[in-house]
Amino acid sequence: MSQKLIRISNLFLCLILIGAGIVSAQSEKKRIFIVDSYSRDYLWSQSLQKGLCKAMLDSGYLDNEEQAAAFTRDDTVESSKAIVKKEWMDSKKKNNTLELAQATDRVMGSLKEFRPDLVLLGDDNAANYIGNQLLDTPMPVVFWGVNGLPLKYDLIDSMDKPGHNVTGVWQSGYYKESLDLLKKLVPGAKTFAILACDSETTRAKIKLVTAMDEDGSLPLKLTGTVATNSYEDFQEKAAALFGKVDTFLVLNHDTLKDRGGNPVSIMTAGKWYLENSKTPEASDEEQFVREGMLCAADDSAVKQASTAFMMGKDILEGRITPEMTKPVAPTRGPLLVNRARAEKLGIPQERVQEVAEELIDGMVALK
Repeated sequence: MSQKLIRISNLFLCLILIGAGIVSAQSEKKRIFIVDSYSRDYLWSQSLQKGLCKAMLDSGYLDNEEQAAAFTRDDTVESSKAIVKKEWMDSKKKNNTLELAQATDRVMGSLKEFRPDLVLLGDDNAANYIGNQLLDTPMPVVFWGVNGLPLKYDLIDSMDKPGHNVTGVWQSGYYKESLDLLKKLVPGAKTFAILACDSETTRAKIKLVTAMDEDGSLPLKLTGTVATNSYEDFQEKAAALFGKVDTFLVLNHDTLKDRGGNPVSIMTAGKWYLENSKTPEASDEEQFVREGMLCAADDSAVKQASTAFMMGKDILEGRITPEMTKPVAPTRGPLLVNRARAEKLGIPQERVQEVAEELIDGMVALK
């Protein structure tokens, strides 16, 4: 064989090997499928996305900030280490039985087409409806944002030994800490009422807060509860409590509907409340303080998503298995106070500075 033919033959061999190497590298990329129960305009989901991107950047599953921005914008990204796809259930606005079934079918169809190595499920509806479709399959599943103990969806056998292909991160709810913060801001307060819509999320929260009130572990006494999905009913019952209770614990208002059955946005409901209520309030998540509520001991969305992703990473890399990995609840985020709301309520800024670990300026719902 001539030297020229040998060189050509070697060149082709190199090209074949390089091509094989590229295919091999691509096949080794981890395929990660993420389901968010809500929608991209939801403040909680926006904070979750920040935590998720941070964890993927820190662990090398995203190569740079440009990829993080592309993923946030397009719901899909391919890095040197992973192919990631995200789907939304939009279950705050579309939450009747038929709509949830349709969302489940749509997401499961996308999941089967994607063929993931790992599934991440954000919040209660994704954990429940998608998680139970995947239970006891070979697919590892990690949830986040489940309110209260995740045993309620029958995805795990026990908190110590899940026993199946599912584990994750749950929200313990820093309600006492939030009310402690409110009490420091309003020292004379003695009572509070719960304001909430009637959703999967808020029912779990109300149950926990009520139990804590009954065992005497809260700094204020619970004297009333509003839990409804009727916007008009919510307005009427909340207004009836103005001036009758010292404070409110606002747990959510994101599944309200008007008389015509149309969803009322969280910002519309929040705007009405903030414009009409002179009663100080606490919540349990940053999103509500950004919206304009007074304060919260943050059950951090950033920590929820980042902790879940790092757990999923360890599963992908063979360090742990879902069956033997205990679900965890992250430590609380900062004690948050909305400076503008405090000023509107006449709370001295010196007091705000003394108790807040982080201040939020502006009230998104009033823009």
